[in-house]
Amino acid sequence: MESRDRFRWRTYENFIVVIMFFTYGLVMMDRLSITYLFPFIAPTLKLNEAQIGMSVSILSICWAISSWLFSSWSDLINAKKRFLVIAILIFSLASFSTGLATTFGLLLFARGLMGAAEGPVVTIAQTSVVAESTPHRMGFNIGFVQSSTALLGTVVAPLLVVAIAQHAGWHNAFYILTIPGLIVAFILMKFMREPKLIHQSETEAHVRPNPGDYKVVFKHRNVWLCMVISIGFMSWLFAFTTFAPTFLTSIDKFSPSQASLIMSAMGLGSFVWGLIGPYLSDRIGRKPVIISFGLAATIPPILIALLHVNVGTFMILALLSALAQGYAPIFLSVIPGESVPRAFVATAMSLIILVGELCGGTIVPTVAGALADAVSPTAPLWMAAAGSFLVFLVSFGLKETAPVILKRRGIAVEMETVRVIHQ
Repeated sequence: MESRDRFRWRTYENFIVVIMFFTYGLVMMDRLSITYLFPFIAPTLKLNEAQIGMSVSILSICWAISSWLFSSWSDLINAKKRFLVIAILIFSLASFSTGLATTFGLLLFARGLMGAAEGPVVTIAQTSVVAESTPHRMGFNIGFVQSSTALLGTVVAPLLVVAIAQHAGWHNAFYILTIPGLIVAFILMKFMREPKLIHQSETEAHVRPNPGDYKVVFKHRNVWLCMVISIGFMSWLFAFTTFAPTFLTSIDKFSPSQASLIMSAMGLGSFVWGLIGPYLSDRIGRKPVIISFGLAATIPPILIALLHVNVGTFMILALLSALAQGYAPIFLSVIPGESVPRAFVATAMSLIILVGELCGGTIVPTVAGALADAVSPTAPLWMAAAGSFLVFLVSFGLKETAPVILKRRGIAVEMETVRVIHQ
């Protein structure tokens, strides 16, 4: 039956994977769109560079904290669907309110609200995919969902919102971004099922986990190591993407259009590697993919810092640097989804994101910018390389969770990590 199901496309599993692809992608479109619209927003609201940075940082901080708070809450009351729909409606409202902003204070409020709403969406969306995934497709399903970050967030978003801003104003770009969120919320409200988690005994179905069991999340070594890996990944991500465009234009003297081509190659690489890495992890294991991709992603930022070559070569390096996006879905979602009891998967994911966003997403860009001014403009690139190298080192301590590898080793997979029933 299982082999036949692999070739059936009209399944609930596939529905969840596709709808969460768009859910995840819309989150990233809304989060990243403001960065593409700052050239239009800054003159209107008279923003300086510090205020631009603050409007990005406040979203990261609110994202990190709300992801942990509301994801944990959704675990404790077993209400994933309700939290997801409400959060999507709120971040759609926040997108609309960003377009209404007429002062820096109102802009900060709108972005903070958006971060608070979007934080739990990512973890709950991935938790829903974990709940519906058959073991042999866990990595691919999560990788496919997370690949929407690159496709919708870094390819579609800049083309769409900039075109709207040029023809109808930046306010209307945010208004239009509200519509897809409302459509997705309606589809989830109508068609998504609320999963019920079961323990090893099918007669012990729990509607709500015992809050006292919350501490089980901290008993798993993989969760702690994934927190450290998250710091390394976020350091790579924010140090590279924040400062590479400026480095390319100011140091290597590329034009803005040439620099955008190089960064577009990174976006394409993020999409491709984001699919290949998790797919490979289903077949050769989670640990080998993170180790190999972590080491490989360390090298391109160093070469970009040291070499002064043509656009084509830099595009190849940027594409290879995006190998880090190939291990991101594995440590963010797949490994915690296979390490902790299903009742607390969203909690585990949110803790990993919390640590990564606060350390790698908030502290590292500030430090990298200071070092670039005081020491060398190549400092952020070396920090990006160091971040991925940290991932490489820490990954050796991970416990393998891929079902195919555990089966080969004769290790039984706990029922509570692979079984789910529905209302």
